[in-house]
Amino acid sequence: IAAPGTHLIFPDYASPEQMGMVWFTQDGRILYLLPWEGGTIAGTTDPGASEVTHEPKPSMGEVDFILDECNRVLKDPLDYGHVKAAWSGLRPLVKDPDAAPGDTKKLSRNHVINITDGGLLTIAGGKWTTYRQMAEDAVDKCLEVTPELANVVQSGCVTKELKLVGADRGGAVCHQNFDRVAITLREEFGMEKETAQHLRNNYGTRALQLAMLAKSDTRLCSELVNKKGGLSRFFFNKLHPKHPQLEAEVVYACRHEYAETAVDVLARRTRLSFLDTNAALECLPRVLELMAQEKRWSKKRVKQEEEGARKFLRTMCVPTSIGRS
Repeated sequence: IAAPGTHLIFPDYASPEQMGMVWFTQDGRILYLLPWEGGTIAGTTDPGASEVTHEPKPSMGEVDFILDECNRVLKDPLDYGHVKAAWSGLRPLVKDPDAAPGDTKKLSRNHVINITDGGLLTIAGGKWTTYRQMAEDAVDKCLEVTPELANVVQSGCVTKELKLVGADRGGAVCHQNFDRVAITLREEFGMEKETAQHLRNNYGTRALQLAMLAKSDTRLCSELVNKKGGLSRFFFNKLHPKHPQLEAEVVYACRHEYAETAVDVLARRTRLSFLDTNAALECLPRVLELMAQEKRWSKKRVKQEEEGARKFLRTMCVPTSIGRS
């Protein structure tokens, strides 16, 4: 069953920098308010089963629910004006045959593995944040029920030992001190603290590769030369003045992260559309310009990308049909 869940993004001052809050709502559900990527994320709703669509979007009822519940526990009330982004997603829940129709609270949030009489193994449910556990459980179960595979594969699932891109052999590049990456970005590239931390958190040691790319491309930075013979200083172009994401991240996404559309960059690489919809809309022309250069897009393709991105961004904000003072 497809169950929607909505999240709202508020400014950073809606929660302490390194402290979050989780509480029960008035109807017994769980809501959280957490610092995230320079802002505050609040969620999530559980309105029941939903139509399956490629472009889910929040309803006013869900937005009001989150705002009202947050205002129960916050000293300074929040309203529509504080919402920087609002977005909804669909969670695949495994249905309990004995549950009432449309009741998602009794559905399983965990993944379930099923094996048919013919030996077909199916894993259903789960969520993005547990994808590696899902992989391990599915692979290990497959080996358990298929002796001929178990005799060939001795180690079982190895996902627990695999490092994410940017970990680089457990941090050998930075001697396992990932704070050193941010320090290098500040000392050797002259980046602001917020930008350096953003790149370290999102790219790991690959942040150094991204910084070199930015420094070597005059489209992505400017150099201030000291006429008295001192060291020159680089200023790295930001996508938006209110956020640490760099223009270089667009080029990096095209060259190294398989970004093919403007939505890929705004949503699935930089996350800017999830953090601040208006900021994503304002930097869209520059994203299109850089991607057109990297991908050699025609004017027709650029127009298509702009229309697609604008359509997508309309699903990432509070519905405009109703307002609140």
